[in-house]
Amino acid sequence: MKYALVWLLALLLAACSDSEPAKEPPAEQQDVAAERADLPATHEAQAAADRRRSEWLLIEHAGWPKKPAASLDSPILEPGISTPASRPAQVGDRPLLAIVIDDVGQSYAQGRRLIDLPVPIALAILPQTPAAARLAEEAHARGQTVLLHLPMENGAGLSIGPGGLFAHMSREELLASLVDSLGRLGPIQGVNNHMGSRLTAERAPMDWVMGELRKRGLFFVDSRTTAQTQAAFAADAAGVQNLSRDVFLDNKREPEAIHREFQRGLALARKNGYAVLIGHPYPQTLDYLERWLPGLADREGVQVVSLQALLERKYAPTQTSD
Repeated sequence: MKYALVWLLALLLAACSDSEPAKEPPAEQQDVAAERADLPATHEAQAAADRRRSEWLLIEHAGWPKKPAASLDSPILEPGISTPASRPAQVGDRPLLAIVIDDVGQSYAQGRRLIDLPVPIALAILPQTPAAARLAEEAHARGQTVLLHLPMENGAGLSIGPGGLFAHMSREELLASLVDSLGRLGPIQGVNNHMGSRLTAERAPMDWVMGELRKRGLFFVDSRTTAQTQAAFAADAAGVQNLSRDVFLDNKREPEAIHREFQRGLALARKNGYAVLIGHPYPQTLDYLERWLPGLADREGVQVVSLQALLERKYAPTQTSD
């Protein structure tokens, strides 16, 4: 019996030694696996970032007066159905709408959804995030506008992440941090502020920022996280072309709330000739934009354009009569 067990064990060992070695997966499967492993943010990390963003939006904007929006409320209709406010216009006469998506750079997948939208979109990319450089390069190659989403001190004491500018910094410290952030994304067209309710209310730091942007030929978009912002005044004084945010698209992420704010942006564009919407790469926001932006110009009479097109309209020479 003892010898029989030894003989059986020897047979099993021989069978194991004769088995084929594990094969590597095909090259295309390896590429897919590498691509997935290279994604800069997991679903859990992105969900946590979304929660933090929602929290600071609520705190940062808590002091803003709530404007009555009853006249701008609009039911959610299918994109193919025009709203009663739609007024088709000639292309040259159409109101213009520019859309900026802040806080890009944590998730490559979300950034690609923005790049692939069928209209001009400005990606405001945080400088020291995992997918920042890659998304900036791909957006630039696709012809989308790339902004440095520059972290600035807020009045609520919330963390702003690496590369931030603070009111206590000296001019030399602030400019050193600014120059470092400007060099991280490759070609960019402009800058806008991430948070910043404290810093943008300080004229001297904003003068320093605008002086550097003027030297580089960059424009500035003020997210207007405080009613006391000095950004536009400093930009005008420095000769930096600038725009200001009109509507935050997704302070509330429910589809009905996003739709209501989008309609408010359309109404402001019709009233003033153009408007700037700022949103964030939430799944709900991306879903809404992918659904509503195709065919918007024909459906609503408002043209989605780049920030540069808005700047051209804002700074177009005024016609004077002889």
